[in-house]
Amino acid sequence: GKGGRFNPSGRGAGEKGGRQGGGRSGGRAGGRGGGRGGGRGFSAGPAPTEALSNLIVSSVTPYFSFYRYGVDAQTQSGNLIDSKTRRIALFNLGMFDKDGGFLSQQGKNPKEIEDWKRNIFFEGSFFFSSRKIPGINNGMLPYTIIGSKEKGQAAKVLPDSDNGDIVTITAMTAFCAPTSISSREEKIKKKTQSEISMDRRCSDCTGSFMTLDALMGHCKSTGHTPVYETEEEIKPSTTEIFLTYCNNVLRRAMGERMARWGREYIDPKNFTEPKDKRGDSLGVRIFRAYSCEFGIYKPIGKPPSLSLTVDLRAKVIRTRSLLDTLCEGRDPDRTKFDKQAINKAKRMWISEVVICTYDKKCYSVVDLDFTKSPATLPVPKQGISHAEYFMKRKNIKLKYPNCPVMVTVLGRNNSKIHFPPEVVCANELDPFVKQQLPMIASFTPKVRHEAIEEMTRYLTPGAQKTKGAGGGLLPAVGIVLDSQRIKVQVEVLPLPVIKAAGLTVPQGKGGMWAPIVAKANYRVDGGKAVKLNVVLVHHSSLKQCHQRVYSSIRDLVNKFNSSYRFSEKPHSIVEVGDNSQHWGGVERHFSSSQPNNVFVIDLSKPPRRQALDPAYSVVKHILAKAGYLSQFVNFNTYDHGNPRDARKSNTILEGVARQILSKCGVRVWWVKLPQEIPVPAVFVGVDVYHAPRKYNKDTGTKTGKESVAAIVVQVVRSHEEKQNSRVEIYSETFRRKVGQEMDLGAPMKQTVTNALKLLKVDPRSCVIWRDGVGDAAIRNVANEEIPAVRDALATRGKGFQPAGSVSKVGAPIPLSYIVVQKRIATKFLSLDGNQAMPTGTLVIGLQGPEHSTFYLNGTAPSYSTPKPARFIITNVDKGLCSRKKTLAELSWALCHDYPNWTGPIKLPSPVQMAHKLAELAGGFSDCGDSINASKYAKTIYFL
Repeated sequence: GKGGRFNPSGRGAGEKGGRQGGGRSGGRAGGRGGGRGGGRGFSAGPAPTEALSNLIVSSVTPYFSFYRYGVDAQTQSGNLIDSKTRRIALFNLGMFDKDGGFLSQQGKNPKEIEDWKRNIFFEGSFFFSSRKIPGINNGMLPYTIIGSKEKGQAAKVLPDSDNGDIVTITAMTAFCAPTSISSREEKIKKKTQSEISMDRRCSDCTGSFMTLDALMGHCKSTGHTPVYETEEEIKPSTTEIFLTYCNNVLRRAMGERMARWGREYIDPKNFTEPKDKRGDSLGVRIFRAYSCEFGIYKPIGKPPSLSLTVDLRAKVIRTRSLLDTLCEGRDPDRTKFDKQAINKAKRMWISEVVICTYDKKCYSVVDLDFTKSPATLPVPKQGISHAEYFMKRKNIKLKYPNCPVMVTVLGRNNSKIHFPPEVVCANELDPFVKQQLPMIASFTPKVRHEAIEEMTRYLTPGAQKTKGAGGGLLPAVGIVLDSQRIKVQVEVLPLPVIKAAGLTVPQGKGGMWAPIVAKANYRVDGGKAVKLNVVLVHHSSLKQCHQRVYSSIRDLVNKFNSSYRFSEKPHSIVEVGDNSQHWGGVERHFSSSQPNNVFVIDLSKPPRRQALDPAYSVVKHILAKAGYLSQFVNFNTYDHGNPRDARKSNTILEGVARQILSKCGVRVWWVKLPQEIPVPAVFVGVDVYHAPRKYNKDTGTKTGKESVAAIVVQVVRSHEEKQNSRVEIYSETFRRKVGQEMDLGAPMKQTVTNALKLLKVDPRSCVIWRDGVGDAAIRNVANEEIPAVRDALATRGKGFQPAGSVSKVGAPIPLSYIVVQKRIATKFLSLDGNQAMPTGTLVIGLQGPEHSTFYLNGTAPSYSTPKPARFIITNVDKGLCSRKKTLAELSWALCHDYPNWTGPIKLPSPVQMAHKLAELAGGFSDCGDSINASKYAKTIYFL
């Protein structure tokens, strides 16, 4: 999440930062690149050498097995049924119907059918079962359970769908755990012929037992049998299939006692309502949300093992319903909506997202109906009103069933459904509440530790005080949790050497070095500095202060005595209004000829006190077409014209000044990289921005804007500060299909090739950090992108040699490819669970099943638990570095090299810059196609 202190840079300065969090998950607050600020995160004393993770060692019983059945669902005319919801409904009817379903036909009574429901997990085109379904074997498949019978199928009455749809079970496969983690074969081999070996669980029901006597007593009283070795053919599953099954079981176990909210689970009755300093409610409720997921981890020197990651997050929802908002505090039963109020409400809410208060699902608003009430609007095909529906089906008695307003939202398959406005609320949080999220929706290490222990007890066999549904499902299917969490060895990396114009950042100032940078003097002769021609754009409401604010920014920029200076007065001043009057004024000004070295300062004041200026992306787009550098200063973030605290205003504007110089290409501070990295070095950061899907009024559907990939290439020529006074960066963006993350080989080759040519570098090493890749896609992405970059590196030396020289292509450039995963649930705490691991904590004790892996705490905020990033090294060539730890040290050093923040961040700067650029271009109407990449070379224009 975002840092705890006030941001004296980027976002606090007014420049649009990362995507604004919607407040739906406070524990993950912040943009995708998040993780700014924070202290060292550990009390004074020696650095820790061991940590407690939130991973629990798990295993499977010797005779663990599960079954996967293929499912085909077609319409009467033979077309495939795409809707998963429809397929689930048909499958449940065919399998579980108590009158004619398949299990009923096999003689199962209603209680036994309910037990089978707990053990069958539908996935759309197939389903899992923890036990073999009686009456189904491969010899009888395919077998129809809904609709017309297959040839040779017994003449039994099948359930019918309402429109002739057909569901058929097509195949069955029996699986055991993957050979890499299963001890099944070894235990079977050790068993003598006279021994009878079994699991302590029942093969006929969902039951597991702590002792053999308890198991045998159960079997004697019910006529059931234990789980023995089976004689049928069982093959080891792949890791992907195994984990999919395990996590299906886990979600079922969690959902039986807790309410689901997105991917997490909450106790709906357990929440807090935070208050402000005056004791007034902030208007939100915060729920503890538990996140649990099975995975595979590999201890160093040991075989892979199943593990369960348990984490705690925050879910936030407004306390004020949409009805409260529409009525503006008046009694809904007495409120009358006139034409003006109706039009205002529709303008405000159509296309917005609301969240349902009882099941926490989100919907896009398509209309507000002020002619019907919950009591008068009937539910289609139900014969009852919405008020009756919520009472009978949801057990919710509406307070205002006669209030004449209903919310129309987009449902499944673009259908229109209706909600009473008292059961939904705005999904977006107020700007002030968003600012408070890091403080009100974060969990200290101690709170998180206690919650993890609580959930561990809930899922551990025999730990539950109540019987029946819930945690007992895991052991009943053969998944066993250890009572202990995994401990790992840790190393706290020292602060890398950081210098600003020769001033060294002390070790104790590694959390924030803005005060040191503020004293930097680059001593560039004024006659050699570039004078920037500043175009000052200001909102019309700032006409009394824009000159004064410009003077403050000018003085702060010029005091660095860098290679770029501001003139005494702006070259030109443009007064603008809101929205179209803002970007229209900018467009008109730049339609005429402009001098060289233009820099645009935009003093903005978003309408209606919004946090972000709606004109931001449009203005940035206009300027990007011509390659103009620009800086926004948002007066809604802080009013610099009438500052309540002059020191605070100066701190923010100091950040603006640093950002201006960084955008021009000045290396405001320098970070020493590991000496082992061969220079010149090429660092590549890659990320893809996916815009959220929104309701489209024209099409009447929820659509997503095209995605944007950004590739940033940074060159470091020397290990010495004096030879790194300017940044050498080249970047390009690429329009992608909606949601497309892969197929970036050709764009990466193009960008790296152009960078080598424009920056005129013959590199000796290359390191790539790739964001946005999940575990399942790592191999495919690496296999495509590594050869593409190698091809680009092979072009080195071509295109910039002196006239008459001969291009020489030597040995291949050593390359490393690292996948960075920042949205992970893994956490590390002190052994007693009371303290967080400090900034710079390196963990190598948790390895992935295929690739070398390390974790790095880039930040450690004092109010929360640090969220490490996972680095997966898919390739490292000989000649790059002799120690893999060098790549961790390099990544750590570059976490201090992001010019938008004078402190460590969560990710290495190249990939964080790629994130910022992708997000900027993603806001443009043409997805960044018109950005003048060559003109922006050697600048960081996208900060």
